Amino acid sequence: MSAPKKEVRQIALTSSKGNQEKWCEDGRWYKLDLFGYEALAEVLCSHLLSKWEIPFRAVPYHMEMLTVDGKLRTGCSSPDFLMNGQSVVTAAQLLRRYIGSDYRAVMAGLPSDKQRILWLADTIRQMTGLDDFGAYLTLLFEIDTLFANDDRHLNNIAVLRTVDGGFDYCPIFDLGAALLSNTQVCRYDIAPQALLSSLRAAPFSMNFSRMMHTAQAQFGVHLHPDRSDIEDAIGAVLPCLTEYYPARDRADITDRVKAVLKARIVLFR
Repeated sequence: MSAPKKEVRQIALTSSKGNQEKWCEDGRWYKLDLFGYEALAEVLCSHLLSKWEIPFRAVPYHMEMLTVDGKLRTGCSSPDFLMNGQSVVTAAQLLRRYIGSDYRAVMAGLPSDKQRILWLADTIRQMTGLDDFGAYLTLLFEIDTLFANDDRHLNNIAVLRTVDGGFDYCPIFDLGAALLSNTQVCRYDIAPQALLSSLRAAPFSMNFSRMMHTAQAQFGVHLHPDRSDIEDAIGAVLPCLTEYYPARDRADITDRVKAVLKARIVLFR
């Protein structure tokens, strides 16, 4: 692999969990791997999403080799999608502001999965005026189901605050936890199918397929993944991405990514 190496002088920020190093420089956001191959997951997922027609924009990611404090680190970068005066407002921030600090209890107290999904979609629609927020939320759930992303907490669902004080849809971001990338939890010695069966979908801590199909029943189907695109990505893109990782891990990463995508594509008709 001959990847360009970028020298990094200072890391200013962390992720929403407060533990993944990331920063903005020269109009791009950079994020370092923390638990495994998060960068590979971001890049491969964004590559596939770029192949398909989806009703909301997804952030494109690019692999990076970064020198941080004299150490070579693997990570990824993405363009800063904020225009002048715009800011990201998370669902957690909106709900805390308009519902109160007990918003989680309010949501959890609803009697069914359908009502929880409808409540979240409709509450944010009312707060922001974004009439298609239910479709946006459903697309997030579809993407998370396909890629086995279990990190769609309420800080990874967001809208944009615009210059005039209104709101717009936020480009879809943060799929670093997808594809069983956290190798500290999803260890290489555990079969991918066993790992997949143990995952729960955020933000409701429920079965991925049930969450997706419940949302689709209310707001329609918005993701139509193409099997041939997935096969092409596995054959042509994935080998290039695994080159950023130690040789001892490349076969394991490849096997796990293949297992996730082949297991999850069957959930889409």
